[in-house]
Amino acid sequence: MMQKLGVDRQLKTVPDHEAVTRRAVDRCRSCGHQDECAIWIDENEQPNDPPDYCRNRDLIARLQHAAGLR
Repeated sequence: MMQKLGVDRQLKTVPDHEAVTRRAVDRCRSCGHQDECAIWIDENEQPNDPPDYCRNRDLIARLQHAAGLR
């Protein structure tokens, strides 16, 4: 999701990015929308925002803001 939205590189600039990444992965894995998410990623060429159900939506928004994408 972060790669699709163009913030995966920005994540690496966050203090303690390894722990932040682990928490984001944990939220993603425990979401329950994996199939729906995979379809969303495949069907959206250049999305501006993650789907509403994304448990990393707030983190992605902060990364987009930090990257100047928002």
